[in-house]
Amino acid sequence: MAAKVFFISAQSEESVVQIREKIDALWQTANFDRCFEAEDMVAIKIHFGEKRNVTHIPAQFWKSTIARLNQKGCKPFFTDTCVLYRSQRSDAVNHLRLAEKHGFSLAETGAPVIIADGLRGRNEIEVKIDGEIFSAVAIATEAVVANGMIVATHVTGHMAAGIGGAVKNLGMGLASRKGKLRQHSSVKPWVDAPKCTGCGQCILWCPENAISMNGAVAVISEKICIGCGECLTVCHFGAVQYNWKTSNDELQKKMAEHALGAIANKRDKICFINVVMNVTKDCDCLGTKQQPVISDIGILASFDPVAIDKASLDLIEQIAGKSLTQLSYPSLNPMVQLEHGAKVGLGKLEYEIVKINEPRR
Repeated sequence: MAAKVFFISAQSEESVVQIREKIDALWQTANFDRCFEAEDMVAIKIHFGEKRNVTHIPAQFWKSTIARLNQKGCKPFFTDTCVLYRSQRSDAVNHLRLAEKHGFSLAETGAPVIIADGLRGRNEIEVKIDGEIFSAVAIATEAVVANGMIVATHVTGHMAAGIGGAVKNLGMGLASRKGKLRQHSSVKPWVDAPKCTGCGQCILWCPENAISMNGAVAVISEKICIGCGECLTVCHFGAVQYNWKTSNDELQKKMAEHALGAIANKRDKICFINVVMNVTKDCDCLGTKQQPVISDIGILASFDPVAIDKASLDLIEQIAGKSLTQLSYPSLNPMVQLEHGAKVGLGKLEYEIVKINEPRR
């Protein structure tokens, strides 16, 4: 049976109230209420936007959804994880400050923000999965512990995955630092000797005692190293290096398997909303003001992450006349992650679009 994907047309020029009404219409038609009950801690997985990014999903879009959950007796909270690269989102303290600056605060929305993988991205749970690459994946602790989840995704192009969709929001967005490294890196880290200051911080933080000093330069033992990323986190001089040239297909497959781990204990307690508005070439991780590559299309909702991403790609091609790949990174094939996701049980490629009428005002 094909997965149902609910769709409503929407434009960024519409008021916040109009967008909320459309999200409410999708919620009611899809019957998302069935996922949640009183006392459930409900994570709203979202991207808060990098500094200077203006096309991420606004916090105010979710105020009525949060009010609905609060009225039901749930405990909703916004969440995301720390990133690998140098950014205001690479530790929880600065990440929270950025989120609040972008409007994601308890006072503004009715829900607090909790960074799911802790202060520096190492709070994780190894989740067992039946994957082709992994038998277990490292997922942010609070994402696993939450009773239910709403995955709110701003659909964009992506320089590594081809599409920044629900699968990426789950797989890359809810993996701990270790999980992200497993997806991105094909080899263990090493130290670029000319950049090393010999400060010793990497040695202090290494959980496996895999780092030692060779004179005034740190050296990482590939045999002992587990690829956790602690050294990358604490080195402020760019001395710790990784091979980021994992093949694109392999990265997408690894990402899909981490997405499988992120939903493993929430099969009946998770729903997905894709916002196909302000679609840009790159994801919201870029700290610049980006221009949309197509006109706004609308908002989609589903219980299936693979189906909602496939529907998003198809709608973009149907309405824009060009695929998202053509509009962003022609050398990438985002179907790799979706086909692999379908293969390992993340979701279905077959879907049925259910169009929702405009709410009556």
